[in-house]
Amino acid sequence: MCPATGAQRALVADRDGGQHAAMIRRPLAALALLALTSCSSLQYDLDGLPFPVSASPVTGARGAEYFEIKAKHTLWVHGLAGDSQPDVKQLLLDNCIPCVGIADFRVTSGANFFDWLGTHLSLGFVRLKTVKITGVRLPVQR
Repeated sequence: MCPATGAQRALVADRDGGQHAAMIRRPLAALALLALTSCSSLQYDLDGLPFPVSASPVTGARGAEYFEIKAKHTLWVHGLAGDSQPDVKQLLLDNCIPCVGIADFRVTSGANFFDWLGTHLSLGFVRLKTVKITGVRLPVQR
């Protein structure tokens, strides 16, 4: 039996997938799974508010006031152990009464520098996000 050349060994390794390819696939699959579980969405329910809330912009409302409320959203162990979401409905009740309605309503979630720093210092076990609630408060006309 003659010894295999380098080219023949490379062909066999490519055909079999080689040990190197298997060593790379496992960690990549684990990282992909971890990245998919860390995706989050903010859920909130505005039923039962004593005033209407609309995403439509307001035009020509007298005394309308722009507001911005910030809160924190925390994912524990990349979201696998749950999360702590802000109560959007309660935040609106605490900050917008008295009013006859809210227009141009938006809720956004993102990370600022301090959220990023806290997430990385905890090795991703605590993932922080800042939730920003904005809109235009339509005051009670007297």
